[in-house]
Amino acid sequence: MYTLKTQIIAALSLALCAASANAADIEVRLLEKSETGGMLTFEPSFVKANVNDTIVFIPTNKGHNSSSLLVPAKAETWKGPFDKEFRVKLEKEGVYLYVCDSHKPMGMVGVVQVGKAVNLEEAKGKAAEESAKMIMNKDRFTKALEQ
Repeated sequence: MYTLKTQIIAALSLALCAASANAADIEVRLLEKSETGGMLTFEPSFVKANVNDTIVFIPTNKGHNSSSLLVPAKAETWKGPFDKEFRVKLEKEGVYLYVCDSHKPMGMVGVVQVGKAVNLEEAKGKAAEESAKMIMNKDRFTKALEQ
């Protein structure tokens, strides 16, 4: 009996290590101006990720952060600090919408899809609601969600 428990624990430990080893760090830069000419943007503005991947938000100029606007059911929300690298581990499948708090009215927004887009309709609704309040770049959420 003792050896069976030991074998089960060892197998579970190996499975957890394998899952962690497959997780990726995905960098998203917070920019005043992108290489393609976009102003106040996350680059990339759309990310396709897997469960347990980590988004690493990297500010390249002062005055930026990342805050979740919508996350899938039971996923953790976040509010990153201004002007500092910030990491978000994505543990639930679905669509995540996020913004730079100080530049949301200017359309500094991004989208992450983790696995299947199980909450896509909810994300589209929230994106449309928020886009209507923006003074510029109103189509950024739409373009990202189309991907």
